[in-house]
Amino acid sequence: MSIEQYLAENIGDEITINPLENRKMFPVMIRNQYIFYEMTILGNSCLLMEAAGEMPSIEKLQKHIRQIEKQANRQIVLLYKEITRYRRKSLIEKRIPFVVEGGQMYLPFLGLDLKKGQEHLETEVKYFTASAQIAYLYFLYHKEEVVNVTGFADKFGITKMTASRALNDLYHANLITYRVSGKTARSKEYKRISDPEYFLKGRMYIKSPVKKVVFTKAEPLNALIAGLDALAEVSMMNPPGYRVVAMSKEQFNSQGIEIIKNKDRIKDEKVAEVQLWDYDPKLFSDKQHVDKLSLYASLKEENDERIEQALEEALRGEPWYTD
Repeated sequence: MSIEQYLAENIGDEITINPLENRKMFPVMIRNQYIFYEMTILGNSCLLMEAAGEMPSIEKLQKHIRQIEKQANRQIVLLYKEITRYRRKSLIEKRIPFVVEGGQMYLPFLGLDLKKGQEHLETEVKYFTASAQIAYLYFLYHKEEVVNVTGFADKFGITKMTASRALNDLYHANLITYRVSGKTARSKEYKRISDPEYFLKGRMYIKSPVKKVVFTKAEPLNALIAGLDALAEVSMMNPPGYRVVAMSKEQFNSQGIEIIKNKDRIKDEKVAEVQLWDYDPKLFSDKQHVDKLSLYASLKEENDERIEQALEEALRGEPWYTD
């Protein structure tokens, strides 16, 4: 880790950083939001804490730190890839220790070393674009794959510009790395980071692929089972009692199926719920139901404990998943 090198250069060689093995001591909500490392620095045992997605507000950070300190009984140090001047000032005012890979640190229990470093102009990216999510899912299910912009664009039938933006989004989210190759040494070949960090960091950015939900009397052809219907197939949850399927908007429109808009008909008749996705569900599934992480993305905002438990059950056992 470059952060280990930075600390060693500025504090001393008595530094070790390793992934935390016993993450299950923390509540599920905490485990899902952060990646933890055990750090020993000048004889002090600390917990280095990196956000899996976007670092929360100062108020939420303080609350989470108090919860974590009770369980871990160790000093908490936040790890940032980059930091704004405003966030740095807020952390110091609240006396929250932090280290920035770019070359800044505030460790009040040891000393203080603040170097100017490169200021990060905060552009909040809350969710992947559709093309970035396609790239994320592709790398998730093809762990060893190495791709360049041209190959990625050809594989998914998108422009090189769209492919480049998607791969750049994943790179700036620290989900993929690249090496330069080719005769002119200008072609970038991208490869994802290892499990479980790839899943933990990326899950914060994935969004529901469902753009619209319609109801039809006839079930569309070549659609995949989705939603609660698919969740029932991959977990112990009971099925919803009606068919739920997913397909792209273009595929649905090509079939010319009548959409039922009357709410009473939807309630009284046996209809199918059709989810229109912003990408083809078949891109990542060779089964009758949609792929598991897209299913998770489509249901993760549901405020139902049964659905949350069923989703965890469905993901458990996947090589990239960790709870």
